[in-house]
Amino acid sequence: MRFWSKRRGGHRPNLRTKASRRPGQSPARRGWRAKAKRIGLAVLGIVAVGLAGWGLTEVYRAAKPVVNDWLEVREVTVSGTNQVTRQEVLDRMALPPGETLLSVRPSELTDRLLAHPWIKDAGVHRVAPHTLAVTIAERLPAAVLKTSSTPLLLDSEGHVLTALTETGEPDLPLLTGIDHQGLVLGKSQPRQAAQAGIRLAGLLGNQFQGRAEVDMGNPDNAVVYIQGLRFQFGSSSFEEQWERYRKVEHALSVDANGGQGELRNEIDLRYPGKVIVRERG
Repeated sequence: MRFWSKRRGGHRPNLRTKASRRPGQSPARRGWRAKAKRIGLAVLGIVAVGLAGWGLTEVYRAAKPVVNDWLEVREVTVSGTNQVTRQEVLDRMALPPGETLLSVRPSELTDRLLAHPWIKDAGVHRVAPHTLAVTIAERLPAAVLKTSSTPLLLDSEGHVLTALTETGEPDLPLLTGIDHQGLVLGKSQPRQAAQAGIRLAGLLGNQFQGRAEVDMGNPDNAVVYIQGLRFQFGSSSFEEQWERYRKVEHALSVDANGGQGELRNEIDLRYPGKVIVRERG
């Protein structure tokens, strides 16, 4: 027979050993585990995206022939042309075989078209399912530039449109004294001279009938020949000088000689506030 006694106020002994106790985790260990978990999730996300991309690529490869057939460019419509032919438009665009509405680049095609000397503006638009619609705005002839060899046809901005033959020269204002080689190369000074000459010819063309010839050899002293008259303009506003002449025109004794070609009068507008008329024999 065993006897035991219970002490008053005593506590029941803890029967767990030290080895069975679970030690608490340090803050550094908890941080490392959280970081590893985030890295693992990121890796899984990258893998998932890669698999999805691979899947989409395979689907596209399988569907590409069908899509290309649905959206293949089979027709090109061209509007707004007069001087430019449809074949010239197609040659400039240079569409490769099998081009589709998805693969075509309208901005690139537009740049190719704008390189044509007669094309001022162009637009290329997709029209589903098989059409490219091309709209063209052409440059308009405004003057003929006389050169030592072949005359050149210009538009109002001084762009060279084409070379002319003597038999095919249109009845447009004639410009002289401009560096035609620099104009062909797109240099600013001869182009500005051409623009000024065309603007000046337009002013006088509203008043006189016949073909105006404008000598722009000296930009500070432009000379216009029309109906047997010789006008000299200075470097200031052509419009202001011409308006000065128009105000006193009725009081001047100006003989245009009936268009016979012999100069009868010279009107000098180069000096501010003055209109000088010289008779010529």
